[in-house]
Amino acid sequence: MGKDGKDNLAARYDSWKQLRCAQVVDCEKHHRGFGFTKWHDPPPPTQPTWRQLIRLLLAYQGNEPNLDAIREYQRTKWGSATGETCVIELCGLAAPSTQTSQDRTTFLSGRVERIREAASKHAPTFIVMYGQGNRREWERIAGSKFDANGTCRMGKTVAATSLHPTTRGLGNEYWANLGQMLRSVVNRG
Repeated sequence: MGKDGKDNLAARYDSWKQLRCAQVVDCEKHHRGFGFTKWHDPPPPTQPTWRQLIRLLLAYQGNEPNLDAIREYQRTKWGSATGETCVIELCGLAAPSTQTSQDRTTFLSGRVERIREAASKHAPTFIVMYGQGNRREWERIAGSKFDANGTCRMGKTVAATSLHPTTRGLGNEYWANLGQMLRSVVNRG
C-alpha cells in the first residue's frame, strides 16, 4: 500500500470484487482496478520488495538480473494470471510498512493453511518466503524446519526462507546468489 493512502483497503477490496473475489488475482489488473498504475505503466520504477524477488527469479532462470530486465519483468509478468509467478501475502490486509498498525493476526492461521494447501496442490518448483519475523508461519506452510541454507522440501517443491528484500545492507548479490542456489537445489532433485 502506498504511503499516501490513495490505494486504501476499500479501493483494494472493490478492485478484488471486480475480479470476482478470486483467491489469486492478476497483479496488474488488481492494481489498475484501484487506480494504482505506476508499477505497470512503461517505464515503471521498480517496487523495492519486488525488485529483489524478481532479481532472484531472473538469476534462478540464468538470466542477467539487471535493472532493465527487472523493470520489464515487473511490468509484464510479475504476478500475472498468465505468467509463471504467484505473489501471495501472508497478511491479506495491505500496509505501507510493517511499522504501520494493521491487524496481522485475525486471518493468519487460515491464510497459512490456505497457502500450504495451494502449494501442495499446485506443487510449484520453488517458494520463497521472506522476513524472519514469520519463520514459525513459514515452517507451518512448509511442514518442516529449514536447513542451514534456509531451504527444505515440500514434496517436489523447494521452499526457501530469506531476509526481507528491503533489509538494510543486503546487496543485489544476496538475491542473485539465492536464485543461483535455488537453481542448484532444484536441479539436484
